Amino acid sequence: MINYDDVFHVGIIVPEIESGMEEIAKRFGASWPRPPGAANVRVRTKAGIQVMKSRFAYTAEGPPYIELIQAVPGTVWEAGEGSRIHHLGAFVDDLDAEIERLTAEGAELEMASVDEDGARILGVTYINSDLGVRLELLPSSGRERILSVTKPE
Repeated sequence: MINYDDVFHVGIIVPEIESGMEEIAKRFGASWPRPPGAANVRVRTKAGIQVMKSRFAYTAEGPPYIELIQAVPGTVWEAGEGSRIHHLGAFVDDLDAEIERLTAEGAELEMASVDEDGARILGVTYINSDLGVRLELLPSSGRERILSVTKPE
């Protein structure tokens, strides 16, 4: 079960990462302990397996932290009209059990990180509900490694 204390960030899609960081800093007085990160993320969606190039940044202030993700057209990270708030990120003790619980309640496993063979691995996992509140589930076992991006280099 996800508790409020497990929510550690709010993900926002921005058209361009550097200008997004500048605006969040200006509007909210947030600071960025590191330059934007980048990763190639292999995921499975309804459309199949694909590799998405991700650019992201976390505020130093938090929790909850603000995570900015640069938009990637044609993916789940596409910037839409209106609000670009994308997801709430939460730590869970048992990723498989939480996915099973939420999907049994009617939520959809929207996207999950996979290896070269297409098997699900620990990484980006998005669950979406009928309400449209997307959750990014992350394993509690990786909490310190994941939160290290909120610390200065």
